[in-house]
Amino acid sequence: MTIFDRLSQAGLTLPPPIHPLGSYRTVSISGNQLYVSGLGPFEDGKPIVGIVGGDISLEKARDAARLTMLMILACIDQACGLDNIERCIQMTVYMRAEQSFTQHPQVANGASDVLLTLFGQDKLPARSALGVYTLPMGIPVEIESIFELKR
Repeated sequence: MTIFDRLSQAGLTLPPPIHPLGSYRTVSISGNQLYVSGLGPFEDGKPIVGIVGGDISLEKARDAARLTMLMILACIDQACGLDNIERCIQMTVYMRAEQSFTQHPQVANGASDVLLTLFGQDKLPARSALGVYTLPMGIPVEIESIFELKR
């Protein structure tokens, strides 16, 4: 079963991949590792904005993390094809959050659960989830990640 089959079974669709918003590559390949720049959530072609624990609820933040992972996958597909991916090795999830917000791991699960669906429990990545004061464009979630290519 392909990754696209698993996406379809889960009712997930990839958005159009975003183009770099500055002087960088969205996806960079070195050896059998694929590095994805920090990306955020888009809906209908526009960035989602807000503060987690403020105007963005835990549920909406989790959804933003899910949408961000789908954007990451769309950019990977454009760069080298999703069926060439073995798994995600590492991911860092940044949240633009209220100072009192403490549920960072639950937000990050929105992205991790997509990977769980596609690759299984044994291939989940190492992960960090942390709060920050600000993110580009006012987005609530940004994720950078490293994937392993199939040999």
